[in-house]
Amino acid sequence: MKKGFRILKFKKDLFYFFVFFQVSSHLFAQVTVSGSFQPSKMFRLTNQSEISLPFRIAEAEVGYSLGDFELKSNTAMEYRWENNENELQFREAYLMWYPSWGEVKVGKQIHAWGAVDGNNPTDNLNPYDYYYMFLPGADRKIGTVSGSVKYYWNDWQFEGVYIPDHVGNRVPFGEKDFPFGPPIDITEFIYNEKSPEFGIHVQTNIFGSDIGFSYFNGFDRMFSEFGIINPPTPGNILPVFAFRKTKAFGVNLVSFIQDFTLRSEASYFHSKKYDLENLNESGIWEEGEYIQFAFQLEYITENNLMISSQLIGQEIIYDSWDDYYENKSSSIDSVSIDHIYIRSFQPGLGTPFASFTDLGLLLSVSANYFDDALELMGNTFIDLKDSQSMLGMSANYTPINNWKINASISKFMGEEGTQFNNMEDFSHFQIGLAYHF
Repeated sequence: MKKGFRILKFKKDLFYFFVFFQVSSHLFAQVTVSGSFQPSKMFRLTNQSEISLPFRIAEAEVGYSLGDFELKSNTAMEYRWENNENELQFREAYLMWYPSWGEVKVGKQIHAWGAVDGNNPTDNLNPYDYYYMFLPGADRKIGTVSGSVKYYWNDWQFEGVYIPDHVGNRVPFGEKDFPFGPPIDITEFIYNEKSPEFGIHVQTNIFGSDIGFSYFNGFDRMFSEFGIINPPTPGNILPVFAFRKTKAFGVNLVSFIQDFTLRSEASYFHSKKYDLENLNESGIWEEGEYIQFAFQLEYITENNLMISSQLIGQEIIYDSWDDYYENKSSSIDSVSIDHIYIRSFQPGLGTPFASFTDLGLLLSVSANYFDDALELMGNTFIDLKDSQSMLGMSANYTPINNWKINASISKFMGEEGTQFNNMEDFSHFQIGLAYHF
């Protein structure tokens, strides 16, 4: 396909994208429409070369209300500058019912559990899209088909979520401009067919503090890299990628101490191994237990300067790999263990920051000026165990209503062998324009 034709097709698709949502808002009085058009460019700090990754160039939210019922949808157009590729994504589309005792949702939805901003060990219902892992909140999540029920009773809130089919994280494979990916080629992938998941969340207020308890029973969002393909042959063992079965027990708290707001949450995870009686069976033999936590302290100064700090960490309690290797070493060695990719235990649920460090500190500050027309933000992430860090700054300026100019810079630094060392070439600055309607 010629480049000029691809550009013409994209402009046509984008035109229809906006016309549909604008026309619908005028045809139906009960319909509400909002959205944005936000092109942006990303360049490396080292040589100013362009980083070509997909991003959401347009997004629209549509709502339709009728009595106690409401229909909502969130649609985005993902675009890549390099090849002028575009893809329409239906991120959310669900029906809501508001009975006197609570609310009921059915459809493709993005859930939000937890107390801290962004890095939530208790928020495990939705997978993450790693193309957008540095975006806040729901922007980096993938919607899944699910049903949820909330029940309100005095100061108590009860929520149950049922997910009929497991969906894993969207991980970029073969992206030359993306600093993440599996260290070896995936030769076999086991998907969890007919794998329903469910979660329960209970929240109340005690002595002026909001406290919640959660439980999730499902599968890891990130695949495991331990395993073998059936049948193994001498001198040739191929890796198997699969998702561990995991249960998560969480607690979250929001409290106020004078002018400070304290947000905290923690989860205990138990990953169940795949049954593997001998080397003639495919499976994942790794089992593990781990804890993740996040503590956030925020303060607003008299001149409306927002200061926030997060302590994010995890602790691996148990990893069955050592036990399995000790018990099966003779059998494994007979078919050449060297052909198996071996790494330390990696959590498959919880906050994505756990893949970078076992203990880190995130500091951020933000302020608004000129009647909120200018927003300035700065943040830094410091690994408290390894010599690696990240520095970020951004500015958003609204010259006129509905229009925004934004610019940001991200710098990754780390010693040899650290995650951020591999990301140093991904250090970048980004400029963009956004129109909101």
